[in-house]
Amino acid sequence: MFALAPRPYNPRIELDRALERGNLRHAITLAAEAGEEARAPLDLETALRFIPLVAAQQPEQFDAWALRWLRRWIEETREATIEQAADIACSLADALTEPLALESIRSGLRGGPGRAHG
Repeated sequence: MFALAPRPYNPRIELDRALERGNLRHAITLAAEAGEEARAPLDLETALRFIPLVAAQQPEQFDAWALRWLRRWIEETREATIEQAADIACSLADALTEPLALESIRSGLRGGPGRAHG
């Protein structure tokens, strides 16, 4: 009989689970840990997963989070256009009341047919 050893702690895996559960406070802590471990900020797709949680749990902080995400997208996207940035800004603004508004951004980040081309 084999005993299963506990898997090693990985803040990135725990972050994904916290985001899936909607635990914003814990996800923020884990994001800092994951960033330190990777010595890099979270990828844009993961960072985008925070936006609906902030909208639901800390709406007074929503604009700051959405603007920070948009700034990162602009800085990290080669050949970003003002039209793309405006489309993404509209989707982010709509996400305050409609979380599905972020689907076009997610699709673009994954290289699909969305408005957010990176």
